[in-house]
Amino acid sequence: MNAAAESPHSIYAFHTEAADAPPGDRNRHGIKGAALIELARLGAPLPPGLILPTDYCEEFLTNGNALPDGMEAELRDELGILERWCERRFGDPKNPMLLSLRASPPHRMPPLIKTILNVGINEAAVEGLSAQYRDPRFGWDAYLRFLRTFGEQVLRVEPALFDDAMEDAYGRAEVEEDTELSPEATRELARAYRAVIAYAAGEPPPEDPMTQLRMAIEAGFRSWSYFEAEEYQTALGPNHPFGTALVIQPMVFGTAPGNSGAGRLVTRHPATGERTLYGRYLSTAQGTDLTSGARLAEPLSALFKKMPELEQILAEWQDKLERHFRDAVEMHFTVEDGRLYLLQCASANRTGKAALRIALDMVEEGLATEREALLHLDPSVLNEYLHPVLDPAGKKTVLTKGLPASPGSAVGQLVFFAEQAEELAAQGISTILVRHETTPEDIGGLAVAEGILTATGGLTSHAAVVARGMGKCCIVGARAIEINYHLQELTVGETTVRRLDWISLDGGTGEVYVGQLPQIQPSLEGGPAKVLQWADRYRKLKVRANADTSEDARQAVELGAEGIGLCRTEHMFFHIDRIPVFRKMILAGDVVGRSAALAELLPFQRKDFMELFRVMQGRPVTIRLLDPPLHEFLPRGIRSQSRMAKAMGIPVEAIQRRTELLSETNPMLGHRGCRLAITYPEIYQMQVRAIVEAACIVTKEGIEVSCEIMVPLIASARELGKLREDIDALIEQVMGEMGESFPILVGTMVETPRAAVCAGAIARFADFFSFGTNDLTQMSYGFSRDDAGRFLPTYLEKRILDRDPFVELDRAGVGGLMRWAIDAGRKTNPDLKIGICGEHGGDPNSIQFTHALKFDYVSCSPFRIPIARLAAAQAAVMEEEGLL
Repeated sequence: MNAAAESPHSIYAFHTEAADAPPGDRNRHGIKGAALIELARLGAPLPPGLILPTDYCEEFLTNGNALPDGMEAELRDELGILERWCERRFGDPKNPMLLSLRASPPHRMPPLIKTILNVGINEAAVEGLSAQYRDPRFGWDAYLRFLRTFGEQVLRVEPALFDDAMEDAYGRAEVEEDTELSPEATRELARAYRAVIAYAAGEPPPEDPMTQLRMAIEAGFRSWSYFEAEEYQTALGPNHPFGTALVIQPMVFGTAPGNSGAGRLVTRHPATGERTLYGRYLSTAQGTDLTSGARLAEPLSALFKKMPELEQILAEWQDKLERHFRDAVEMHFTVEDGRLYLLQCASANRTGKAALRIALDMVEEGLATEREALLHLDPSVLNEYLHPVLDPAGKKTVLTKGLPASPGSAVGQLVFFAEQAEELAAQGISTILVRHETTPEDIGGLAVAEGILTATGGLTSHAAVVARGMGKCCIVGARAIEINYHLQELTVGETTVRRLDWISLDGGTGEVYVGQLPQIQPSLEGGPAKVLQWADRYRKLKVRANADTSEDARQAVELGAEGIGLCRTEHMFFHIDRIPVFRKMILAGDVVGRSAALAELLPFQRKDFMELFRVMQGRPVTIRLLDPPLHEFLPRGIRSQSRMAKAMGIPVEAIQRRTELLSETNPMLGHRGCRLAITYPEIYQMQVRAIVEAACIVTKEGIEVSCEIMVPLIASARELGKLREDIDALIEQVMGEMGESFPILVGTMVETPRAAVCAGAIARFADFFSFGTNDLTQMSYGFSRDDAGRFLPTYLEKRILDRDPFVELDRAGVGGLMRWAIDAGRKTNPDLKIGICGEHGGDPNSIQFTHALKFDYVSCSPFRIPIARLAAAQAAVMEEEGLL
């Protein structure tokens, strides 16, 4: 054969005599296709194949589901490569080449459609196949598999119709598995499947092999627009290439007579990370049988006992593939009469704990550098070291046990449908989703449930794969449970658990418990700490914490915070001994009354800031001055107002009048932030004095202080100019009173679109900008953060938005404003420090964007700091490697 290469059109042919072929492109050939090209370049034992690239899919979908001109003729020509390899001909009933077709999307996601097997078969080909293999049952079994996969995936026949026909056949033959059916019973079941298709689809399946192939290709391309595919695209990330590639290969038969079967293995244990050949093997089976759970697969040791030579071959490919991909890999393989064929290779699914061990071990073994290992880690894997596990001291009542598919723990109220999990998650209610087995249609519920429990399936089942990818606790194959969807209850023996009852899952042992068990936090010590050391070595972004109390600050420092990027001073006023004084200030009728109340608050604020400075030990502390509107500090209900009136010794009507006076139609755009300081300057004067006095006192104690004062909600340069003048004057005054002198930076949050647009003028008065992306997103989109949940799910479902913009930064719109503001601000003030303090500061994809914009730091909630540190390192490495 000639070396594989892309044709003058678009179809890519790969085969094992193609070591000099160009590498695959995952954007055009998909992840599976690109991996198969690499396997062929390495000389792996695999069937050759053809890849229909993503641009064919895009053209198909944009042209009204019409195949591109010339594609079918090109395909006929390229099939000759496959025919020469297997010495069979496509469409020849006496010597038939049968094909498989798989979707190969450009990003990792569960299959858009399941593999379509044995394309090109008909009853005439059954006879030829049976004669070649000298086994009449084998030929009819191949036809069965075609009819079912073609019927379900191409003609969209309900699987239950095939299940009914299969159960009838099992009953008549008095068997429990398909392998026990006689040739005659297998033939009758195949004909029953044909009848099911004719009934459900309105016509029997096509007999012509090329028609079968064309229809399978059309179904594969159409699958990109299926609802469940769009759900995965939404859940797994934005801005991916459009369309899926398709991979076509000649069939190799794990159902052939002799030592045949199908298996899957990973080169490192998916739960522990240990280097091993870990997986399952099923005799007389195709790969689809492994995931269906219809028959119980055996460990690989059973295969190696039957065919010991395969252990050595697979171990050799374990080493070759890990060295080539510099990562743990998963291999799908088929054995046909003792001969091994690799069918697929991908980065191995793994739990967070396994991922960290794999990264550490591969660096230790010299298979990867620290930088390469960092890039193979999903920052969210650190969640497994930050999320609860079940407290071993808790009183436990075991309900049942299944296979531990994804570790950690989950505690929640039982639901039986994905929609229920989504509805309750919107109300803040934790759930455990239980299903017989999960399907792509369940993705919405899987994404929001705390944990997943299934009655069937194995460690490579849909639920297991998706849960590991999402880092969720999952138990599969809990076969003792009986689920009644109508009554919404599950039963194990004499115990019944109903909808909204509490259950707890232990993903480490596979045990399911009745009730709401206590949980404890794991530790970042050991492997995670080592990986974070690597991250700190390579990242350029500083990572700060959003922290309002000394307790938050201590936790943040323990998790690696290099400062506080946002201290929200308003949270300090809600303490039980402070809120009455603050309310007195709000109710005061003049500046004298307000100043008197603020004087009472000054010692509290000063003490709070002293504690923060002591904890942070010279790390920068950015303190945001008062931001919320004043009415948020007053009670709304008559009972609360009456209690406040009694405590303050004033008529309740006075509170009601003041509350009414301060109330606003749209408070988020109202009298808040710097606008309060313009109208009530004494508020910020008290806060600034408290900050400076605290800094001076702690400095006198011999503790270094790095203090930054942040003014919120600036929209114009004149606002900040006026407030900066007042703040600087007060800083100088207090420093003189305290006998100290050290720099205190003054800056602003950039959280209004006008501030971003006018950043060049505003930067004249600012030492730093900190992007408040929560409000900036809200004001840029015109979405209310409090109300957007009513329509954002529909926007995501209909692909109007790729991701929730409050979770991941909108790079085009909000990001465009940020880029403008940074460029203009640094043009005015080259020393301008840039940070982010919205929730996006802990989102890995958003952190990549801030790195690209040359931010100085990100700031996030304390428990997201390790994730931010790792994401910042990945961004730096990706930039250096030209990947960002």
